[in-house]
Amino acid sequence: MRRAATLVVLLGCGFAGAASAAVRATLDSNTVALGETVQLRLDRDDQPNGDPDLSPLRADFDVVSTSSSRTIQITNGSVAAHVQVNVLLAPKHTGQLTVPTIDWAGETSTPLPLTVSAGTPNAAAGAQAGAVSAKKVFLETSVDPPDPYLQQAVRVTVRLYMAEPLYKAGMDFPANNDALIEQLEADTRRNVQKNGQEYEVVERHYLVFPQRSGSLSLPGPVVAGQIAVRERRDQFANDPFADLFGAGAGMVTATKPIRVEGEPIVLNVRPRPAAAGDGPWVPARNLTLTAEWRPDTNELHVGDPVTLALHLQTEGLIATQLPDLSKLLVVPAGVKAYPDTPKLKSEQRDDTVIATRDQTIALIAGQPGDYTVPSLRLSWWDTRTNEMREATIPGRSFKVLPAPVATNPPPTVASDQSATAPSQPPGTSGAVAGSAPISRNLLLWIGLSVALALLWLVTMLAWWRARRRRPRPVTAVAAAASGAADAAPADAAPPGAAPPGAAQSRKQFHQACAQDDAPAARRALLAWVAAAWPEETIAGLEALASKLQDVAISAQLLELDRACYAGVPWRGAELLTLLKDLPRVPGRSRGGGGGLAPLYP
Repeated sequence: MRRAATLVVLLGCGFAGAASAAVRATLDSNTVALGETVQLRLDRDDQPNGDPDLSPLRADFDVVSTSSSRTIQITNGSVAAHVQVNVLLAPKHTGQLTVPTIDWAGETSTPLPLTVSAGTPNAAAGAQAGAVSAKKVFLETSVDPPDPYLQQAVRVTVRLYMAEPLYKAGMDFPANNDALIEQLEADTRRNVQKNGQEYEVVERHYLVFPQRSGSLSLPGPVVAGQIAVRERRDQFANDPFADLFGAGAGMVTATKPIRVEGEPIVLNVRPRPAAAGDGPWVPARNLTLTAEWRPDTNELHVGDPVTLALHLQTEGLIATQLPDLSKLLVVPAGVKAYPDTPKLKSEQRDDTVIATRDQTIALIAGQPGDYTVPSLRLSWWDTRTNEMREATIPGRSFKVLPAPVATNPPPTVASDQSATAPSQPPGTSGAVAGSAPISRNLLLWIGLSVALALLWLVTMLAWWRARRRRPRPVTAVAAAASGAADAAPADAAPPGAAPPGAAQSRKQFHQACAQDDAPAARRALLAWVAAAWPEETIAGLEALASKLQDVAISAQLLELDRACYAGVPWRGAELLTLLKDLPRVPGRSRGGGGGLAPLYP
């Protein structure tokens, strides 16, 4: 005990002595190129509460990753604590930057200068361990066209140049509320010579759809990964086997994170031209609209549908940008239109995207007459020629005749039925409600159906009333439960009520135990016992515990009884585990004594 107390005192003294230590900040390099990363190390000789506040760094840097370590050393009764946090930073722009003051649990660090160049770092910095030329990995982007119309497709080509291989690399084009971005076909790779350096080039294509007009600047693509660096290790200088393990000339290979950001995508988005009219705005490189009428006939009957199948295809738009053609169709009076759910599809083709919209519209006339569906016209803007164009589906006229009726009478339903109405021949469409008189045969069938339904309801009512008048036997358990109703909780079953079936009561008991509902569990358990053992006299939970003769179950039953009458919290999981089912027939009891033991147990 004395040793433990001494150790606690020493720890307290050691921490108190270290509490005044300030935060020490260092950089692994004072000069880097844009695209490289620099490591900021924060040290503190105590055990602070909380982590350092890194938010001031985000003005000029991206925080790529953080890691920390904590150590405590006790030497000759002296305690030393140390905490180290490593922060990997990626500069956002070139120039003379400053790593700002970092606050860490009330202590602050000193600011550090950092030079970020656009190209290769100076010779002194390049000689430092881990220095990587920014020109070893860089991005180029091209935009076509730079001045699109609103929602017009803009093709963005991104080329990643790599003079050294990248590991675990990924390219991301950040999402933006001002534009929709769709990646096109898979990446392509090739080798090129540029400025006397050989590069592997990965090329990727995107389609950008600006969603607002005016000057628009979108964040450029970002590439993040690992790049190999060679670090000096003097211990290999005199090792004759160093070259066998990749450590020749005292160098070993490691990896270092790298993050390269492309230039922002700057667009001058033109608004919708006045010549585009008031209809849907569809800026596309090409558009075709076709239609098919089914059936191909000019005479129909009332209630017969005629379907217009529309197929819209565009180049330079995605399917979700295509307009709803059913809203452009003008339907004459007396005809109702029922558009189906459209089928949308977008697919890449060469250097663009092809979008299609297939939709069917059913037209049904409710009255005979002559009808004409006007032409369907869709205006769209040709982005190649900057002209307004129009796609047209010719209109169609058709004659609607009354619903046909059959001349053959149907068989009579009853012997006294003398007048029947003719029925429709098989294969013909029925008339729309209200457009033709209802046949007497149909009325007869409806009347018979209603009469049979009423007769069935009367029979069920008579059976239910007869069942209620039937006297029910009252078991001893039910009588005991009724007699104990005054002492039971307020939510107990009403006196004289017949217990439910054993299966239903068992289910209610399980549910009540799962919900920790003590009154419901007591009520369901007594009903379950009454239904399962109709010849037994079980006055309450104490009598049930005596009947079951199980110490564990008896304890849980008494706990349930106490919870019901004292109103204390209760957990039903243990009782449910012990009493999932009742025994078939427990030992018979007479009065308060125990029953006879079986002859052959």
